[in-house]
Amino acid sequence: MHPELLFGVIVFLALLGLGLGRLIDTNQFSLHAMYRNRLTRAYLRASRPRDSRAADPFTGFDKGDDLPIGSLWPAERREAEGSRDRDEHMPPLHVVNMTLNIVSRKSLAWQQRQAASQVATALHAGSAFVGYRRTSMPPGSRPPDDQPVPLYGGPGGISLGTAVTISGAAASPESGYNSSPAVTFLMALFNARLGWWLGNPGAPGEATYQLPCPRIGVLPLMREMFGLATNSSEFVFLSDGGHFENLGLYEMVLRRCRFILVSDGGCDPTASFEDLGNALRKIRIDLGVPIEFPTRMPIFARDTGGDANGTYWAIGKIRYSQIDRPAGDAAPDADYDGVLLYVKPAIYGHEPADVDNYARMSPAFPHESTADQFFTESQFESYRALGSYVVDQMCGELAGEGQRGGNPTIERPLGWLAAQRGSA
Repeated sequence: MHPELLFGVIVFLALLGLGLGRLIDTNQFSLHAMYRNRLTRAYLRASRPRDSRAADPFTGFDKGDDLPIGSLWPAERREAEGSRDRDEHMPPLHVVNMTLNIVSRKSLAWQQRQAASQVATALHAGSAFVGYRRTSMPPGSRPPDDQPVPLYGGPGGISLGTAVTISGAAASPESGYNSSPAVTFLMALFNARLGWWLGNPGAPGEATYQLPCPRIGVLPLMREMFGLATNSSEFVFLSDGGHFENLGLYEMVLRRCRFILVSDGGCDPTASFEDLGNALRKIRIDLGVPIEFPTRMPIFARDTGGDANGTYWAIGKIRYSQIDRPAGDAAPDADYDGVLLYVKPAIYGHEPADVDNYARMSPAFPHESTADQFFTESQFESYRALGSYVVDQMCGELAGEGQRGGNPTIERPLGWLAAQRGSA
């Protein structure tokens, strides 16, 4: 082939690739869209009356099932923001955890984690390490006539379905501290991608944060394939929140929550507490807040044969006083510190009969692999029944009085936490 012809072919293919990259949304043409549709139909459609849906007769999907995350806090309720009685007028603020992948970051201190925490709420989306952008209009403000409101993630702000799907995007070429160059390349090559590209919520994304996708899809795809995602470009790559911290504890401590309940549903048959240890480590390093648990955790694995004193929970002290106490302040630690109630499923042999039966049939229960996405009826009901039993124990309905010396923080932690919150 003549050099001129070869050069022409190369230029033609390059221009064709750029043209198609301009037309093809790198977010939509991935597994993410299918996953989001499934999650939205399975969970969000339940809140809509049947006669209000206009579902596709073939797929059962209806775009109306999804909603902007900013609508979780209606504007009229946000007018009460800052009022003394806001707890009586405002719903809970849902915080959806994601991972901002920074695999190409040059910081030696972050070579292991390769990621930062990012969240989406009804008010803002972003990261403490990068910046935040609004996902809904401030109370009392009105958009200019015929002008789109610049909200994070696209017109109307990022949707709840998109945020939840990103939060569960475990199968992703770039996955925080789990990233591997070979796996990254192969997953991107075969389009096995659940992650999502959005504008940078920080200063580099000043012109892109309101966009729902990159303008030219081929450039982010190349970055994703070769592990070049960073927090300093116009667009950032987001994936499963567990690729940074799997319990959501990091963001709650960042917000200085005084009473935190964590339910650890990760697969941990040996009771190694990997997710908890990862969270405590990152919180202490980044936020300077130590969280102290008993020297010996009272939660035990099945292969240990159980323990007569085993529980399904542990109480930790969040030592905000170590970082928030002003110099010279003589107030007691309790005025600053918080409480963490950590809950984890376990089997000790005194569970309900049907749960005990399923546990005998499945030695891995209640820590069966999360790769199993096809629960049977008995499997699903056994997890539900075990969870109900654990909550009953935590409320003290089944725990004997004085079982552990009459200590309410151990015997009835949920009731004790409720009483503490009421007196705070």
